[in-house]
Amino acid sequence: MNKKFMKRNLLQISHGLSVAVSVVIVLSGCSTIVPLLPASVVPAAWESPVEQDAALWPTQDWWNNFADPELSTLIADVQAGNLDLANNQRNLQAAQLSLREAGFNLLPTPLVSLGIGAGYRDTNTNAPDSAGSVTTPLTLGATFSYNDILSKPANYERAFADYEGREAQVADVALNTLGTAASTYFQLLLIRDKITASQQNVANAEAIGAIAQARVNAGVAVPIEALQQQIAIERERNNLRGLIQNDLAARSSLALLQGRSVQGYNVNGQTLQTLTVPKVQPGLPSDLLQRRPDLVQAEAVLRSANANVTLVRNNLFPKISLTSGINSSSTSLNQLVSAPGTVLTISTALVQSLLDNGQRYRNLAQARLTLENNLATYSKTVLGAFNEIEVLLSNIQLLEAQGEVAFANLGAAEESFRIAQVRYAEGVADYQTVLLSQNTLFSTRNSWLDNKLLQMNAMVGLYKALGGGWQANP
Repeated sequence: MNKKFMKRNLLQISHGLSVAVSVVIVLSGCSTIVPLLPASVVPAAWESPVEQDAALWPTQDWWNNFADPELSTLIADVQAGNLDLANNQRNLQAAQLSLREAGFNLLPTPLVSLGIGAGYRDTNTNAPDSAGSVTTPLTLGATFSYNDILSKPANYERAFADYEGREAQVADVALNTLGTAASTYFQLLLIRDKITASQQNVANAEAIGAIAQARVNAGVAVPIEALQQQIAIERERNNLRGLIQNDLAARSSLALLQGRSVQGYNVNGQTLQTLTVPKVQPGLPSDLLQRRPDLVQAEAVLRSANANVTLVRNNLFPKISLTSGINSSSTSLNQLVSAPGTVLTISTALVQSLLDNGQRYRNLAQARLTLENNLATYSKTVLGAFNEIEVLLSNIQLLEAQGEVAFANLGAAEESFRIAQVRYAEGVADYQTVLLSQNTLFSTRNSWLDNKLLQMNAMVGLYKALGGGWQANP
């Protein structure tokens, strides 16, 4: 059943129970109205260039946009085996039970009792055959109590807001967990790309080292050239060993996200270069308020604080309680069921604290200050979300332009190193020229690989910032 529909029905049942509850409706209509966000907080459109005609919010399977079947399988394994996600689902089930309890509290509390007692009746009339008799009367009672009527709707409003906040929190944890899994997978592929590049760097360094040693042996170069190149070779070999260790660490993180041991765990993917960098065109900014879990959670905290103001203010009014009861008794079960002696009682109680040295008013002032703080926090959270998306959209464009430059620089660095290597072998170029071109190639190759990872992670960040396809229940 839709939660909003359930909430409305429960409140209607509560409001229609008695005349006393009608008073609650009138009084609860005085509850604090949460101010809307200023118009300046929610922009009408994104500042970064976005093709609004093609604007679409991401779907809940956003990871498929990277066109990597192994990533899709990995995300499915995380959804099935992640221990934190399992804990969050259990916490959500506990919150559902609490919400149901709050819903039952809207209704009167029934109590049915069946009792049996013993009694003695004296029938002695001074006659020889007269004697007393023992009776066992049965009693049946039914009581309905409805205490503190005024506060029940606000209590349920607060419980409902707390539940929706927990629901949004679970969605937020899931979104961050899946985003972490995708980023860790991309990091592993980058490490493997860098392992391949490092192996190539070692091979290039060893080739230059062989040439340097041959020149030293031929007497056309000083031994320092061969020694310096040997240092460069060992440096690249150490880099390769470190990358292999990083591969293990990344696989360990992925295995843990899936609730598995790293022993025997591996990923088939070997390169980040074949993955597609997807395009995302976010929809209208105002829709983000119901599509991003952390914003929905902040709004739920605000609504809970608003309901708390109502509860605290209700302490200024009398506490209204309604009690009704039906009682009957008889010496036999048949007579008890027919209930000839049924007694119906209905009572209403109003209790008011007359003197508390202003404690209730101070509590109300504190509750209102808490509400204002939560409103400021909510506004800050919303502003931060919109600003984050603006920065991500701009950053994605920048990274794409830098990626094109990095790819062109890589081609130039490879050609420069090839020429320097040939000229050095021919004795035309000196060792420092070869060393410089070699270091430039190594750093340029790493810069290009790093840029690809930054682009992939920026897209993951944008998917998370846009809510990952999640949407609060209407």
